[in-house]
Amino acid sequence: MNLEPKRRKKECGQAAVEFALALPLVLLLLIGILELGWVCANELILENITREGVRAGIVVTTSEDNSQLVIDRINAMKPDHIKDLNITITYSNPDNFRAGDITVVVTYELPAITPLSGMLTTDGEFTLVAECTMKMS
Repeated sequence: MNLEPKRRKKECGQAAVEFALALPLVLLLLIGILELGWVCANELILENITREGVRAGIVVTTSEDNSQLVIDRINAMKPDHIKDLNITITYSNPDNFRAGDITVVVTYELPAITPLSGMLTTDGEFTLVAECTMKMS
């Protein structure tokens, strides 16, 4: 009976020490999951609006109208939090653009949502790139 109270006194801070050791690792894991989800969701958005822009571009008759239609479609579909997209439109056959393919590349600098992951990137931003090519119809 005398050993039981002494043992409890020696273990009274054990849970606090384990919590202090585990908390930074759990927080780091949680921040990583949040940041990865943010980047993946925005990459998916970028791919979808790029594909929709190309789909709008395969049905127009002149290259000037076509390029502007693609840019307008991409800008109309992007969410409000996405700003300053870099849109590049190229045609595989510049002489007769209806005879070739249209390729659209959209680049976006996504700001990090947590300072920790922002320190691991260039200027605190992730560079997202989406590219889509379709045959002109």
